[in-house]
Amino acid sequence: MRNFDEDSSVTNALTEVVVQIDRPPEVVWRQFLDIGSWVTSHHIEEVQGARGSLGSITRVSYKDAVREGYPSPHYHYCKIIEVIPQQRYVLKTYSEDGGSYGVEITGFDDARFISKDGGTQITFNFFEEFRGKPKVSNDRSSINTDASRDGMVKNLNNLKRIVESS
Repeated sequence: MRNFDEDSSVTNALTEVVVQIDRPPEVVWRQFLDIGSWVTSHHIEEVQGARGSLGSITRVSYKDAVREGYPSPHYHYCKIIEVIPQQRYVLKTYSEDGGSYGVEITGFDDARFISKDGGTQITFNFFEEFRGKPKVSNDRSSINTDASRDGMVKNLNNLKRIVESS
């Protein structure tokens, strides 16, 4: 009989982070598009297309990958697949050929902007699938999805701080 479940080397994660920023969507949106100004957990480099344009691709490198013992390469890619100004921003995330951080990655990051209480509520969802179990030097046997969530909380709070202080 066929086993219809995924194999044990697949990890799926869904994470949602919500932040309220006390500025209108047009102000938040402008700063959001300057992703490198508020994302501190990763280095972001444009590799194809104009920054922030539909279809453009960035190479995103996790800054603590070496310290945390992840195998090379220590980066993945993000492609912008939908942009509705001041409303929605969607990225497809995927690994380098052969894997990134020791696993194959496929994911979607979906940021939604809603005018609320005189400010902007950002709801950020990321849906991730990791195939494989990385061999890391710190004895972890899989990708740490809690660290991904914690990183996004920190990054979105950076965005909030920057926008509200300007």
